[in-house]
Formats: sequence, structure tokens, C-alpha cells
Amino acid sequence: MNLYLKSEKDQTLVSWTKKDYLLAAAKRLGIDCVKDVNDDPGPHDYILNIQPGEIGHGVKWTGLWHIDVSLASDFPDYYKDVDTVFVASSVGVRPDPRQIVMFQACDPTFYKPAKKTHDLIFCGSLSPATIYEERGRVYALLKEKYDCVTVGKGLTPDLYINTISKSRVQLVQPGYTKVSKYGMCAQRFFECLSIGPVLCAYTPDLELLGLVEGRDYLCYRNDKELIENMDKLLKSKKLRDRIAKNGRQQALNLHTYEHRLISILNHLNDHK
Repeated sequence: MNLYLKSEKDQTLVSWTKKDYLLAAAKRLGIDCVKDVNDDPGPHDYILNIQPGEIGHGVKWTGLWHIDVSLASDFPDYYKDVDTVFVASSVGVRPDPRQIVMFQACDPTFYKPAKKTHDLIFCGSLSPATIYEERGRVYALLKEKYDCVTVGKGLTPDLYINTISKSRVQLVQPGYTKVSKYGMCAQRFFECLSIGPVLCAYTPDLELLGLVEGRDYLCYRNDKELIENMDKLLKSKKLRDRIAKNGRQQALNLHTYEHRLISILNHLNDHK
């Protein structure tokens, strides 16, 4: 059985798709049945489509991994045309009996210890403001008190991780929408968890990750709690180091792309 992965674009030096992360995980695991759909004209028995991109159909099984489930997306329109729908969040999901929550993850090789040069790194794009209005508000609030840097899109994976690693705290603020009061737990959370320490906005996704708030990460639900936890982390290097160590251990134990790939393959074995 070969599983073919399909997404909108191929790997570039600037940005990886989830397809690239899964292919790299398969290589590390020594699994040779996971392939890029572009390397074989087909037809293909098993295809996993990964947002964004057009849908390809497998002869025996068609899967869909819906990534940005809390943002505006037409991907739920494809749910009826596939056998299995993996969704990367418990938030903002359209009910469907074939739906399985499967979060994004981290690449375990993305770990670069570095000298800390900033109080915090604000992880996530700030534009367009129509989508990230709350994120922009939180960043402006933090900027008034702390030495902040931002990291958005367009960086090579190595530069992205190097930039994150240079801050004392990694802050993850998900994108909210008018539909949902909560944003999804996105890939940046898992990548930051593997470096740490992470301070993140609350989302119900966090309760499904097998993590412990206060041990593996810190969380905030309002501005007061945000500032209190930032001050707590900056005041104590011992606390930062402890949360970073615990968070990294849990990220590697539970939330790598190797874990996600194995889950996908196990589902296919059950489907046959």
C-alpha cells in the first residue's frame, strides 16, 4: 500500500507545506510507502489531500487534512466527497461523521539553542488586520512594556526556528474569527513548545493535547493574566527553563510529524 500526499505547492526554500513535513518524517522513520503525488502520474489507490490545494481522488481511499479550520475556508465543501476528514482543531469544525481531529505538529529537528536577546517573540502574522485584529491588539499591548520581536511568513525553516529560539518567551496568539471566540492551536504552538517556554492564548484545543498548563506551558485568558504570566516568566529563569524542558519533552513524546504520520497510516490499515 502506497499513500500519496497532495497539496497546493511543492517544497521551497522559504516555506514547507504539511506534505513536506510528513515526507521528511517518513524518511526519518524509514517508511518508503509514503510518496509525493507529483512523483507518480497515477492512478493512485490512496491519496491524502492537504489544505490548501485542489482535491485529488484515490481509487480505494481519499483523505483530506483540513488545516485552517478556524479561518474562512471552503474546504468543508469537500467533506462529502472524501472517505476521511482529518481536522487540525476542535474549534470551528463543521460536524461530519467521518471527521477525526488530528492536530498539526512540530518537526523534531527544529531545535536550535541560542543566546536570548529579546523578552519575547510574537509568533504569527499580524496581517491582514481583518483576520488578525485581536492578535494586533495583543501585540500592541505587549510592545508597550516588553522588548518584542515578531516572526511571520516568508522565512526559511532554519531562520524561522533560529529567530524563535533567541527570545526568553515564545508567545502564541491564534487568529480569531467572528464565527468563533477561540482560535485554533496551530503549528506555531507545537514548534514553540519544542523550544519553549510557551505562553499562549487559551483555546479548547489545549485540553486535548495531553499537556498540563503550568507544567508544560503557561496560558492566559485575559489581558491581566497575560501580563502577570509574562512578568512571572521574565522574573524567573528557573521557571522558564523548567517549562521549556517539560514542553519540549511533551512535544517530542506526543506531537511530532512522525506521530501524525503513524496515526494516518494506522487509520488506513483499519480502513482496508
